[in-house]
Amino acid sequence: MMTIRLAKKDDVSKVSQIHAFCWRETYSFMPRTVLQSRNRKFRKSQWIKWFESQAKDEALFVVEADHVVVGFCFCCPNKDDAIQGRGEMHAAYVLPDFRGREVGPMMMMAMLDFMIGHELTPPVLWAFRDNPIRLWYAQMGWRAEVRRDRVIEGCAIPEVGYVCTDVVALHTRLRKLIRRYCGETALTQTRQRFQRNPHQSSFRLTAVSPDNSRTMTETGRQTRLDPL
Repeated sequence: MMTIRLAKKDDVSKVSQIHAFCWRETYSFMPRTVLQSRNRKFRKSQWIKWFESQAKDEALFVVEADHVVVGFCFCCPNKDDAIQGRGEMHAAYVLPDFRGREVGPMMMMAMLDFMIGHELTPPVLWAFRDNPIRLWYAQMGWRAEVRRDRVIEGCAIPEVGYVCTDVVALHTRLRKLIRRYCGETALTQTRQRFQRNPHQSSFRLTAVSPDNSRTMTETGRQTRLDPL
């Protein structure tokens, strides 16, 4: 059975390994120099620094299969003024053998519950343009708001920013998917103690033009982790 929990500092090694591997395996469209720079050592340094300075409104979750970490996800306040939203679903990665079915919805539900509980809605997320997972985000009700290039190691990589203004509908869709694949046991397991009632939240945003073309430079010194 797949389970999800808040990460501990002891999880850094496994999270870093998964993070580096999934970038190489998922983002084969990226230049080799970018993938080589985002290696396990780089990720381990990032996550160690995060645990040393983590804020109460940030959360790292790990996904386990038979008590072995096989994936992780991370959410935090939105610090990017290019897109309007209070919180960001910043990263979500799972090893290939464990993808599909309930895993994606469980991770998104855990992050959404945390963000609702910490008043970090509406949520945003970023996805590289050539990553096919974007199609699932659209199906779940996320709306593309910003298209731009992210510059990593001097390479411009197109990405798309998404906003979800209807948290109630997203929560309902995730619940249905988890229940379909796993039943009530898994659904109950994803409900964290910090959850609030999603029906208390409604939002109106000023839309950011989809034609907005921005370039953001990323270096290894930035505190922001790499995008989804």
